Amino acid sequence: MEDKKERDIAVAVPNISEISNSYKEDFMGEIMDILNDIELELVNLEVDPGNKESLNSIYCNFHTIRGLSGLLNNTACTKITIATEELLETVRKYCPVTSKTVINLVLDSVAFIKKLNKNPELIDDSAFNGEIGRHLINIANTKEDILLEVRNPMTRGFRIGEILVKEGALAQSEVEDILKKQNSCNNRMKFGEIVLREKKVDASDIIKAIRMQKVRNTNSVDQYVRIPLERLDQIIDIIQNVSNLYDSVKDEAVLRFGSNDLLTIESTKAYHLITDVKNILKELRMVTLQQAFQKLTRIVCSIIEENHLEVMFSTLGENIEVDKDIADRIALPLGDLVWLLLEKAYNMTEENNKRIGSIEVVAYEENNTVHIDITGDVVTDIEELKSDIRYIENLQKLNCLKCRMEADDMNGEGVRISIIIQR
Repeated sequence: MEDKKERDIAVAVPNISEISNSYKEDFMGEIMDILNDIELELVNLEVDPGNKESLNSIYCNFHTIRGLSGLLNNTACTKITIATEELLETVRKYCPVTSKTVINLVLDSVAFIKKLNKNPELIDDSAFNGEIGRHLINIANTKEDILLEVRNPMTRGFRIGEILVKEGALAQSEVEDILKKQNSCNNRMKFGEIVLREKKVDASDIIKAIRMQKVRNTNSVDQYVRIPLERLDQIIDIIQNVSNLYDSVKDEAVLRFGSNDLLTIESTKAYHLITDVKNILKELRMVTLQQAFQKLTRIVCSIIEENHLEVMFSTLGENIEVDKDIADRIALPLGDLVWLLLEKAYNMTEENNKRIGSIEVVAYEENNTVHIDITGDVVTDIEELKSDIRYIENLQKLNCLKCRMEADDMNGEGVRISIIIQR
């Protein structure tokens, strides 16, 4: 009937099929352009997982593709875009940063849609449809995992049976019967094993309950307060001033009454206690370099991939602690300096040879200082490197963070840029 209707329309409107194909080509071309934009935003999101503008842009682009896929009557593309859009909406609402898992899933969605647009006949390929099905399941599971983590936590110590009742998978009476059987078993079978053996619920329900139990039971009963760094710095300054005052009082007491006088002894004790408080407050500002090194790795990997370079890049010492302000701001200068070394190396290689070697970023402690060394096996004029405008600009950025920077040529075997952070 539909074929007859289409033939009647074709007779009534000459060249209708050509017009229809033209629109299809326009829509497909627009989809491909949008997918390219999504890939660019995904690169930005990999570099900065907390970038909400990139995340929102990707979400809106998938929403647009969803509409175009509907116009093209491409059901497979529509399913992928709907699932991906829902995942992105969940991330927008509940996640401060976008995880690598989510980014990889979105990249896979882009790849599937591209394949379907380039080769529409793939829709009849059972193996390809199977891949799409598995991809949709992975998206749904990731979305569910995110939602599990953000649901209102129950009381600490909730058990699987209580969670299954709360989720409506089991009745309270069924849970009580299973608990009686569990207590009567000589080998003390686990609750989940009995439920599965008696086919009370599906394995997926048990797995879901276990996940929820892990999330809910790891919530600490300890209470915390958040102190903005600005207020913490004010407290440290006050303690420093009090410490100076007590230092003066202690010295004055020694001069007037001698070192064995009770006032002198108590003043000395107070001075040491205040010093301890000051040190504790400073430690509260300390964080590891883990996130800084992760961000640096994403920056460097993007540079390597975009320029098709063959470089072995590695980091070491991510558990070294520095002041939070330094940890938050040091990744970009480190990335710029690595990029500078890569450029120096690339300029010295043959045009068709992009194999550079290795670059390593290592953090370590030495004499109450933290060192972050960037070493590369490129041989270059060290004075020329120091005179480069990018080197100078990053030297100024690091100086603002109260860090020193030095560079040497390691006796002609490569370049080492050292950043020294005084604790």
